[in-house]
Amino acid sequence: MANSKIKRILVALDDSKGSSKALDEAIYLARECKATLFGLYVIPLFSINYQKPSSSLAKMFLENGKKTLEKAKVKAAQNGVLFYDKVVNGNEGYKIVSYTKGNNIDMIVIGSRGGSNIKELFLGSVSHYVVHKSPIPVLVVK
Repeated sequence: MANSKIKRILVALDDSKGSSKALDEAIYLARECKATLFGLYVIPLFSINYQKPSSSLAKMFLENGKKTLEKAKVKAAQNGVLFYDKVVNGNEGYKIVSYTKGNNIDMIVIGSRGGSNIKELFLGSVSHYVVHKSPIPVLVVK
């Protein structure tokens, strides 16, 4: 895999077990491919201005996102992997797929289920959307 064309890997993060497993796999792949990791945390509400949060709910989402990404950055650094992070808000699946287009991402790594309370039969709704809409390879981690 050392000669792999995978150089930029996006890992979608929330604060779930699936997301943590996805991060572990993404770090492993990044090390093997000598790739850079990009962590994306999507705040799932359109009404929150995450850049200038005014409500306590907005502040809670933003702080959780920053904390999740900071932990991921530390874990990646401990494994010798360069990690860039980004917090955005909106529809999670759409934001993940659209981020790849604007940032020359080669692969997406995502947990099979996220932090949502709503469970789907086989895949979480976000991972299901990403698998079907992404123009690049997607690794779904269970």
